Amino acid sequence: MRELDIPESVGGGLLATLQRSYGGLSIKGRLLLLAGILFLPCVGLIAYVIVSMAQSADVSIRRGLSYAAQTISGAVDAEVRRYIALAEVLGTSPDLNADNLADFEAEARRVGLVTGDSWIIVSDADGRLLLNTLAAPGKPLGQRTSEGLRSQHRAFETGRPSISDVFTGPNSGEWVATVDIPVFKDGKPFRCLSIAMPAANYTRLLAQQDLPADWLVGIIDANGRYISRIPKNATTTGQPASAGWRANAKVDGIAEFPSIEGDRIINANAHPQLSGWTVGVGIKQGAFAQAISSTVKTATIAATTICALALLLAAGIAASIARPLDSIAVKSAVPGAAAPSDPPEVRALNARLAAAEQAQAESSRIIQDNFRLLAKAKDDASRTAEQLKLAAKYGRLGTFTWDGRTGASHWSDEIEELYGLAPETFPGTYDAWLALVHPEDQARADRDNKQALITGELDSEWRVPLPDGSIRWIEARARMLGGEGGSDPYMIGVNIDVTAAKEADRKRELLVHELAHRVKNSLAVVQSLAHQLLPRHDAKVRDFTSRLHALATVHTSLAENDWQGADLAALIRSQVAPFASAPDQLLLSGPTILVPVELTTQLALVIHEMACNASKYGALTTPDGRVEVGWSLGPDALHVRWQETGGPAAQEPPVVGFGSRLLTRTVRHLQRTFSETGLTCQFELPWLENRGEGAAAALSEAN
Repeated sequence: MRELDIPESVGGGLLATLQRSYGGLSIKGRLLLLAGILFLPCVGLIAYVIVSMAQSADVSIRRGLSYAAQTISGAVDAEVRRYIALAEVLGTSPDLNADNLADFEAEARRVGLVTGDSWIIVSDADGRLLLNTLAAPGKPLGQRTSEGLRSQHRAFETGRPSISDVFTGPNSGEWVATVDIPVFKDGKPFRCLSIAMPAANYTRLLAQQDLPADWLVGIIDANGRYISRIPKNATTTGQPASAGWRANAKVDGIAEFPSIEGDRIINANAHPQLSGWTVGVGIKQGAFAQAISSTVKTATIAATTICALALLLAAGIAASIARPLDSIAVKSAVPGAAAPSDPPEVRALNARLAAAEQAQAESSRIIQDNFRLLAKAKDDASRTAEQLKLAAKYGRLGTFTWDGRTGASHWSDEIEELYGLAPETFPGTYDAWLALVHPEDQARADRDNKQALITGELDSEWRVPLPDGSIRWIEARARMLGGEGGSDPYMIGVNIDVTAAKEADRKRELLVHELAHRVKNSLAVVQSLAHQLLPRHDAKVRDFTSRLHALATVHTSLAENDWQGADLAALIRSQVAPFASAPDQLLLSGPTILVPVELTTQLALVIHEMACNASKYGALTTPDGRVEVGWSLGPDALHVRWQETGGPAAQEPPVVGFGSRLLTRTVRHLQRTFSETGLTCQFELPWLENRGEGAAAALSEAN
């Protein structure tokens, strides 16, 4: 390799000295120098990565503080919302509105037993206590505390629930806060219903949060007094928070100030929506700096080790290159220059070293570019993973995998939460999962999962009893991977919390059944009015009430089928049975058909009128009479055949009555045969077209 070409006019004697020093370097020394020069950009890049990691650790910890504060704020709102819901239910008690405090006290004490550590308070509009389930019977109650009275006035002014700041309860001697619900009578303040929430509840709530041991977590009220704090250290409930926190209590986000112990802390605030309280999550600056320095220290040790190993490797490579060159090198007038008399190997080596120098420079540039791309890809992957984690958490969705070779399952933290487990406590076995399923659903869940091993798809749902006694509905979707060509099967899937959807379906069914009940009651009321207001022995009145009964029967059939239609055989049987003296008087034949809702009432009225006529003039007038009803379904119509036998001879009625008019208006292709053996009637009902007129139009036309 050629020596550095440095003009003597630049730098004078110093440059000449450097030139001589470089010229005295051996090939091994020059290779080590080259490696060192090329290694400098890598060292700089490593230093840049270490600094970036320190900054990322700083941002990550601050973001973690804010996220934890928001999470705890949501938990506080959930706890307060539970008490608000209970108070609002009690606030609608008729005994409370009727000022019947004796009966209301019994109800309130039962609720107090359910809630456990809370108690019920009732006061009038001026704050005079009328009821306290914690107080001994007969003990004078007196007035509400100043904090409670302020919250009560706020509730009456806004007409909404109000959450008080903490105060010492005069009966319990404990630090409490109250949920105050205003009760109005004739548009004026009448009573204030309050539920006392012990501050110890929120200490337990904070203790349940899975947070690092060196983090400080606290809740203060609107006056800056502690409701709860962990670890307590030098604080108690009701004690004013540090001046720094009180000054920054209304500020969302990160702030730095001295704690009540005098330590400098970094704190993140969040504000629950239902109260004027503040949730703070902080960390001492010393612990904060130690966490970052630990990251930097680890990265520095790793980088230093890599650099040392790289230099040792470069020295070994330089020695291995210089050793064979020493045996073929030929001294020349200019050290390092290849003279024409040098061996061909030396000249080729010089050329290759020059090319290698250029290639190494290009490699260094590529390595730097790759490091930048790697850092960006890592940041993008971290951001995407965080987004997916948040989506799974707030979408109530968890993921799992199952290894067919080992039979082990791996659950995400979200799916363990769905089953009421603490993170990383699921043992991963099939039997452990099946034991978590509701006993009534275990057989079906086991069958569906084993069937998925055959079909490759899982689509099932089951119930899971939670530790608090509630039930959660889980929907499972999964797909089998692998399993072909001798490879082991592998399943991936998700579990979704569908409890809310199941509850919505249940409420919808209740509403449908309630509607059906109300309609039947309305028909019963109409029937009762007809009996009371019209002559009881009038045949038209009997026919009217009979038709009302037919409509009620149709409505019952539709309600039993969730308004999806009515079974044709059951529909015919329900309309003919009231007129038959024995069950064997009715014979049915035909396929199982679900009659659409829009045709059910029309068909029921037609069958009812024919059965009514058969009981007056036809086969159902004698015990030996029979009615045979058969049907078939064509491309666009339902074909029905009504045949009477065993009764008197059928005669065409001299006057067209209501039944004939209804039949003519409702059906098509009507054919009636009046013979000695009885009436034979055939007709069709359109099946595919939308009959917009409905039963009401048919009745109107018949009348």
